[in-house]
Amino acid sequence: MKPLEIRRLTRYAVAKYPRKQYSERTPPLAESLVKRGAVSLVMLALLESSACDETGTTGPPPVMPKLVTENEARQIITQAFRTHGIDFHADVGLMLHFGQNDSMSLTVDGFKSSLGVGYEYISGLDGAEFTPAVRDALDSLLDEQGPYITSIDAVETRQDYETILREAVDEFIDTLKAHGII
Repeated sequence: MKPLEIRRLTRYAVAKYPRKQYSERTPPLAESLVKRGAVSLVMLALLESSACDETGTTGPPPVMPKLVTENEARQIITQAFRTHGIDFHADVGLMLHFGQNDSMSLTVDGFKSSLGVGYEYISGLDGAEFTPAVRDALDSLLDEQGPYITSIDAVETRQDYETILREAVDEFIDTLKAHGII
């Protein structure tokens, strides 16, 4: 292997720019494969096979799963809370205080002010408002004087989503009962 050489660059008094267009002809794929041999064929085969799934089909990347819409989830969640005797006001703005200088403003999907209980189904742009830090702060309020708000993650429609949403509500109700809130 040849050692690295350092050469001084020549300097021009005035910058010179190319006066003609220059382009190199790109050989067609078949011609390139013949010139470069079997290594190119193997590399091409590996590249094509990496885009295949286990069934051997190629195509665009997988599409995001279809999620339950906010309106549909609200209906299911509200009905599940009604079976426990809790009716909510929709889209309620809250100002939450976590200390002397720490507060935040949130809008939740449903809230009952007499109990201080609410919920948020996180879909679409809700994820920007209900960050993991906000959700942790809401969870910490369960040990204090509230308000008590549960956040429910978006659910795919291909699952038994109604059962999943009802179970999330039942789990929250059990937590509220364990803390003596209801």
